[in-house]
Amino acid sequence: MEQQQTISACIGDEFQIEIPLHFGHYDYVRTIGSGSFSVVALVTERNTHQQFACKICSRQLIITKNIFDRFEREVRIMQSFCHPSLVQLCDVVYDQNLIYLIMEYCLNGELFQVIADHGRLNEELSRKMFSQIVDGMAYIHSRDIVHRDLKPENILLDADMNAKISDFGLCHQVDDKSLLKTPCGSPFYAPPEILSSQPYDGKSSDVWSLGVVLYTMVTGALPWKETNQIQLFQQIIDANFTIPRNLSPQLRDLISRLMRPDPADRPPMTEIAKHPWLIGDYSADPLQSVLMQQKPQSNHRLENAQSVPKNTASMKRALIVRPNVPQSAISSAKNQHKQPLQSLIRKVPPSSAKRNKSSIVQKGNSQPTIVMSQPSFE
Repeated sequence: MEQQQTISACIGDEFQIEIPLHFGHYDYVRTIGSGSFSVVALVTERNTHQQFACKICSRQLIITKNIFDRFEREVRIMQSFCHPSLVQLCDVVYDQNLIYLIMEYCLNGELFQVIADHGRLNEELSRKMFSQIVDGMAYIHSRDIVHRDLKPENILLDADMNAKISDFGLCHQVDDKSLLKTPCGSPFYAPPEILSSQPYDGKSSDVWSLGVVLYTMVTGALPWKETNQIQLFQQIIDANFTIPRNLSPQLRDLISRLMRPDPADRPPMTEIAKHPWLIGDYSADPLQSVLMQQKPQSNHRLENAQSVPKNTASMKRALIVRPNVPQSAISSAKNQHKQPLQSLIRKVPPSSAKRNKSSIVQKGNSQPTIVMSQPSFE
């Protein structure tokens, strides 16, 4: 019997896995991202040659890191989502060692990279993208789920520059009465109540994060000037930021509403969608016609956004796209797991995953981290 061809890839800084070049109905093309718990690869469906992003997770690592509940929650939530502004889970494949989450592949990558490469976006394109993001978040919140890690790195752009929310590893089911306690995501996008180590309302927290995302889109920089961690946290807690006067009055009003210090004063997603700035005409054409011509003088603050520890489920540089997803593939994902998900993970045979720190090459685009004091972030 011919031995299956594989390619090596690293998960985090200690696990090496062997990815088969062929699995299920899919063929491996190349690795396009990696995170602490998974690798993201570009794959093609063998019959249609359609491209997908594939999040590859090691069963052994899921058990070793004790993240089964988190992984299961992410898969279940993605299976339940069906919205054009959310990255779609299209299929789930598994073998003895690995679990493969087949997702939409977003051709234009991360919103973060677009801002870093081109500078601030003009209001026309920002309105189009942000309206799509708000629409997706309204859908998520209507299902009493909160995202908890909204940032430009987790907003992906399809071939037509439509915005899609991704990375649901920190999503959590909530109710109207309960408050959350675990700090999550990037501190640059976290609201004052989280940095103050207070219990927080997940939906209001998402609204604040959207405000920071919108600010970054239309200015090309973060609202925060401080680089020292303690001073940075204090600036955010104090909600000490300035909205540039060159933005339209309606846009400035929207940002100020989203980033109100008191979470009770922030509007819900349904109200945000009706804001005058968002209901204007935003029939924008391709990116190059609506990007600001002038890049920001310095990307210093945007670069700092990457220096904070990312949440460990995040796929930095995961370029997940919007193809025309076959309905059969979506149905396959919804009907997957007739066998309990637990059995796919807990019954771990001898794994191809290897602990081999000496073989790991530091990625050139990896970012330095700041050792976080309280509160600690997932």
